[in-house]
Amino acid sequence: MKKRGLIGWILLGILVAVLVVGGIAGVYFYNFYVFKTIRLCVGEGRNTGAICNSTQNCLDGVNVSNIDLESAPEFMREMSEDVLDKSVYCNSTCFIRDIRGINYETQELEMLESCYGNESEIVIEIRGKEGIEILKYLDSLRD
Repeated sequence: MKKRGLIGWILLGILVAVLVVGGIAGVYFYNFYVFKTIRLCVGEGRNTGAICNSTQNCLDGVNVSNIDLESAPEFMREMSEDVLDKSVYCNSTCFIRDIRGINYETQELEMLESCYGNESEIVIEIRGKEGIEILKYLDSLRD
């Protein structure tokens, strides 16, 4: 009878250890592990010739600010604001910088290893938390 009790305690101990390790792994993959790194390279600005008073005039002129990110996850809104701030600016006329890392025709990401010396770099790290938010957002767009 003592062997049965001992085997039960050993199995219980193994089960608890598996649950604890699984919980720690879940927290790690959700908060810390980077599943995908997106690198965008912002190059030199091209003068569009459109006269402006502020960067917002430039954004309104090319209808970039009309993109609806209202229901998008917070990190996507912050990322898009960061990209817009670095790629569009006003210097008495509107300037739009080239962005490498996104193929606008196919709307797919390009895997860049690094940026050129004259480009500024925007690095977006997708962890488990952001990945789940993206999946929920994409699922809501299908409805």
